[in-house]
Amino acid sequence: MNWKYIFSGLVLLASGSFIDNSRGVLLPILTEKFGLSYTQGSGFFIAGNVGAVVATFLLLPLSHRFSEKKLVFSFCLLGILGLFVGRLVFDLKTLILFGVFLGVIISAYSALSNLLIIQGTDLKSRSKMMCGLHMIYGLTSICSPLICNGLINLGLSWAGCLAAVTVLLGAIGSYVAFRIPSVSPIAEGTRPSLKLNRLQLWVVLIFCLYITGEVLNSMWFVTYMVKAKSLSVGLSSRYLSAFFVCMTLTRAFCFVSLGEAQENFLLFICLLTSIVFMILGHLGFLWAFSLSGVLGPFFPLFLGRVSRVFHEQSKVLTLWILGMGYITLGVCHMTVGKLAVWAGIERAYWLPAILILFSMICYGVYLRKERAYLKGLH
Repeated sequence: MNWKYIFSGLVLLASGSFIDNSRGVLLPILTEKFGLSYTQGSGFFIAGNVGAVVATFLLLPLSHRFSEKKLVFSFCLLGILGLFVGRLVFDLKTLILFGVFLGVIISAYSALSNLLIIQGTDLKSRSKMMCGLHMIYGLTSICSPLICNGLINLGLSWAGCLAAVTVLLGAIGSYVAFRIPSVSPIAEGTRPSLKLNRLQLWVVLIFCLYITGEVLNSMWFVTYMVKAKSLSVGLSSRYLSAFFVCMTLTRAFCFVSLGEAQENFLLFICLLTSIVFMILGHLGFLWAFSLSGVLGPFFPLFLGRVSRVFHEQSKVLTLWILGMGYITLGVCHMTVGKLAVWAGIERAYWLPAILILFSMICYGVYLRKERAYLKGLH
């Protein structure tokens, strides 16, 4: 294993996580400040997804032409520019543009951190290190809602909160950029195909359902608690932090104790239990929403698994997963916004549980397809 790549990936993902998870806490403040409806407020997230999709699919050809070091350094410089952008936002249009910018840097940090872990690990240790990577995401996710809420209580504007986070992350990202070893780009004749086969497309579908369910659950968490349950932003942020604590602890458990023989059981059980807790939350047990963070290990475990199965195309497949995940997430953010206007936020917030349920069903189908695929290789 190459620990320079692994360390760089961990710190880079922490940078993106800080920016990403501050948006959910600030959404009710933004809707009130600019007089936005739920549908308009969801546009801030949708704009982020547009930027994320553009950045992720640009990385597909760029990762073939440039080393990880050059890409990380370039996107860290772009992130530093974000220090000045938030203060220029004064209406919905400029908020949407700012959302696009945030989406670009968040997705770039996320994608590159996963590529760094793939580059720095062997096949046997990859699932564990993926859990370690996304455990760091969980730790920073716990901190960001509390930091944002604390800065707001100190009198900072929403733009000031994001600017403060971006200053720290830009500095860390720039430092990381200098620590990543330089590697020559892949030679023209040995580059893996950018196209996916049918089984890989099925993998992308599972991830799209899961990513959308998980992110909608956390991004709309504070808004749901404030609008539907009349909780304060501060108390809602603590519930959200508890969600990320649960997500982080379950990933830490897998990082420490995971054996390959346990993988299928863990992938199923984390999805099933999260659905149960989401249902309990809707039945009035609000603490259960926080415990739905048990779904956390699914993403890193399954990503590690498919990177072993499709080793030659692991980086390409990872970028396709993230890119298509952002597209479906943008559509579903709009859906939640429209459902909230039409039927109320309480009913609209059922969508995350439904998506996680479908991802679990599709994963069960994938296992059968995977066995047939691997049998055909031998």
